[in-house]
Amino acid sequence: MATITRLIRTLPLPLFGSLQTATSFTLAKSRALPRLVGWAVPLTAGALWFVWPAVDEGWKIEMGFKSDPEAALKAAEASQAKEVAKSTPVELPTEVMEKVEGAYKAHEAAETEDDKLLAKASVTGDFTYLESKWEEFNEKAIRPGEDDDEEDEDEDDDDEDEEEEEEDEEEE
Repeated sequence: MATITRLIRTLPLPLFGSLQTATSFTLAKSRALPRLVGWAVPLTAGALWFVWPAVDEGWKIEMGFKSDPEAALKAAEASQAKEVAKSTPVELPTEVMEKVEGAYKAHEAAETEDDKLLAKASVTGDFTYLESKWEEFNEKAIRPGEDDDEEDEDEDDDDEDEEEEEEDEEEE
């Protein structure tokens, strides 16, 4: 263990010669630090006074030390545009203004022939007219020539075939 510490102490170091000399120098100077603490703030301010002008403006803006003049200009333009937009009234075409002014009024519903017949049927209780309308609709909906039952029959045949196969398997 002693050989390792002796090896470390004799390690060559530029300006000091060895690590042991550098360590003893540093310890001697560190004892004077408490007397120099009062100079920390003025020395820092002096260093910044010389260094701060050399720091890039983009970095100062990015780090938040300085406000972005372009962003301030854009914000000022946007606020001016809003003020102009608020002070300028919007002019609408006359057709649109008429629609806006009449928007609260209820639309007059024109009674169709079906509405008249329905009102008459509800008063008299005779709905045969509606039954005939329903039959017309039903005929149009069926579309003669198409046979939807064929699909149902095919599904029924498939179900019967599956049942027969299951019965055959059970018998075996």
